[in-house]
Order: sequence, then structure tokens, then C-alpha cells
Amino acid sequence: MDEVLAEVKGGKVWPLYLLWGEEFLVRKGADELVKTLVPDASMGLNLAVLDAASPREVAQELATLPLFPGRKVVLVRDPEFLAPKKGKGDALAKARDAWKAGKRKEGARRLLALAGRAGWGVDQLDPRVPGAPSVEQWKDELNVDLADVDLTFLQEAAAFCREERISAPEGDASALLELLQKGVPPGHALVLAATDVDSRSPLLKFAQDKGRLFERKVAARHKDLDLTEIAREFLAPLKKKLGPGALEGLKERIGGNIRLLQSELEKLAVYAEGPTIEAAHVALLVHHAREEEFFELTESLQKRELRDALSYAEDAMGQGTHALQLLGAVASIVRSLLENHAWLERYANGQPPKNGRDVETRILPKLEAELKAAKRKTPNAWALAFGMQAAARYERRELLNALVACADADLALKSSASGKLVIERLLWTVCTRA
Repeated sequence: MDEVLAEVKGGKVWPLYLLWGEEFLVRKGADELVKTLVPDASMGLNLAVLDAASPREVAQELATLPLFPGRKVVLVRDPEFLAPKKGKGDALAKARDAWKAGKRKEGARRLLALAGRAGWGVDQLDPRVPGAPSVEQWKDELNVDLADVDLTFLQEAAAFCREERISAPEGDASALLELLQKGVPPGHALVLAATDVDSRSPLLKFAQDKGRLFERKVAARHKDLDLTEIAREFLAPLKKKLGPGALEGLKERIGGNIRLLQSELEKLAVYAEGPTIEAAHVALLVHHAREEEFFELTESLQKRELRDALSYAEDAMGQGTHALQLLGAVASIVRSLLENHAWLERYANGQPPKNGRDVETRILPKLEAELKAAKRKTPNAWALAFGMQAAARYERRELLNALVACADADLALKSSASGKLVIERLLWTVCTRA
């Protein structure tokens, strides 16, 4: 990014800048780039920010000359026309957030663009309408898990689209690509800031060949997460560095929450009197706030690794997590193991599946009838494979005893017993073989 910013300051402007990856890093990078392309004095007149726009609308804005001479920049945040059909994470989030923030037109257009990836139009949005896509179809076609609150959102958005005569934004990128290939007016630039990009998009290829492409991805798995360069980037303007063990402490406490990482580093930089932020500073000032807070506990119990479970519990309680929260997590994990164990015996003859494909062919056809009768969603095949493999490490009586131990721990904690000792005893009961 520093190289490109230097290019812009030297007068070199590319027609397309595509930034994609972790949302906070992408937004931060796009804001820095836009500020360099369009100085503050002309930003109000020479910068156009488009949300939920179609490629044709973006092309029209990009081809339009500004009111006053100079560079013109078009910034598009989270363009739906770049996203893959089955996106990662909560694909509805952007539409839902815009709707809740009062930007109903933007939220509706984002929703229509998402539905359009599966070939669904306005008339199919309302889940109450006969022939509307089912919850299962939203999952299969778009990898979207619809909750009850989402069904209400779909109903309201469908009514809004009919009342306001809002149609789905065109997803065909040919008009925009044609303009870029023909050549935009001198000094004009398009900045696309996306969290997910379809690898087959011709705009991605154009950015690689005739523009600038930036990937700011962050590993999803905690063990693969490397915050070294990001932390160094945030600390450089503050003239601080991390001492031994400080980065590891930050990673354990905040995981891949990059927005929080910047905030915590700024706080630590103010606190540290010298040029180095020590591990002790992190332990003192940074609380345990990882989004995947109980993921490691789940993994430890699934693998029956007592030492790792105890280590996690000690660290979590040291960071302020109440013993009752840990108890709730353990009880939930045990119940999930017990359910997977029952399915394993009932639909797989006690033989754990090898992988997700094994689940799809051997187990799901029989399990789906039970879930449909209970009005429950069908779980992801790979997640179910891992869950059944974990359940196979336990006997049913061990899991039932673990549930009884959870009830005993609940009574003990509410009777003012030592939280640390109660949780340690519970973890020992769950992980050790009877």
C-alpha cells in the first residue's frame, strides 16, 4: 500500500484499485487511498461514494466529469456484483445492517442483489408467498442460514420493494468492464473495497493486469493467525514495538478482531513509557475478548485433552470470565456430544464417518427425516463429521455422567463454592475415562 500511495503522490493514478479481505483492514486501506487520491479540499465535490450500486451505475458515475477540474474518485463499498454466489460468513449482514440503520433502500437493494445470485426476484423474497425459496434452499443456494429474525426482515423488505418499486440491481459487470477497457477519463479512478470476491470475476483479472490489487486477508483459524505485520503496521506511527511474548498475549486475548487489535495497541502505546510494549502490559490491560471465546474449550473436550481444558479455564477466569459462563459452555458442549453420539449409534451403526462426503452419502439421508420432523436445520456435513468423530471418543454413559456433573457443578457454584475448584473438578470428570 505504501508503494501505491507514493505513486499517487507522484502523479500516477490507476483506473481501478481493488482491495479485498478482512473488513476493517480493507476499509482502513480504502480510506487512506481515497484521502491520497482526493485531498480534503476537493473531496466533497470530486468523490462519489456508492452503496449497493449496480456495475452500470458505477460506470455512469465513473465516466461523469466532476464539477471542477481535477481527479475524480468513485468509491464502492462491499459491491454485491463482486461477491461469489456462496459467500463466506453472514451474507445477509450488510443488507440487514443497512436496513436497521435506516438505509432501507440500500438494504433492500443489497438483499435483492444477494437473492439475484440464485435467480430469485422481488416476488420470491417474502417467505410467506407460495413458491418462495425455503430455508433449506437459502442454505443450499447461497450458504445463508436464515434465523427467525431474518424471516421478518425478508417480509418487511419485500413489502418495501413493492411499495417503492425497487428492482434488483443489475449484476452484469460488462458495462463497467467495457468502460475500464476503453479507458476512463484522465485522472478518474475506481476504488472497490470488498470483503469477498468471486475468483472468476473479470474485474479481478483487470485489477491484476491493468490496475492495483490488494489482498488483506486474515486467517480464520486461530492457530494459523499471524498478527505480526498488522501489529507492526499499526504501531509504526506510534513509534512503539512489541516485546517478547506481547504479540502472543494479544493473539490469545483478541484473536482475529483487527479493529479491536488497533484499539488495544493504541491503548498499550499510551501506557508503555518506553519504546517497547511488554507482555506484562498486555496481561494487565487487555481483557479476553476473542469472538471464538469457547472454541478452544470445545476442541479440548472433544479430544479429551484435560491439560488444555484446564489451561484454557484458568486463563479465561483470570481474564474475568465467570465460572458460571464456563459451566454453561461445558454443558452445551456435552449436550452436543451426546446428540452426536445418539446419531452415530442410530444412523451410522457406531462407525464414525471419515469425512463430510461420507456423512452426505451414508448418514444425512436418514438423519434429515428426523430433523425435518423436529423443524430443525440440517447441519453442515463436515461439521457433523467432526462432531461424530468427537462423540466416538466417549461412551454414552460417560456423557450422561458428564451432564450429571454439570448439574452438580451448577448447584455448587450457586452455593458459593470456589469457582476454580468446581470447574477443575468438572473438566476432570468430563475428560478422564471412567
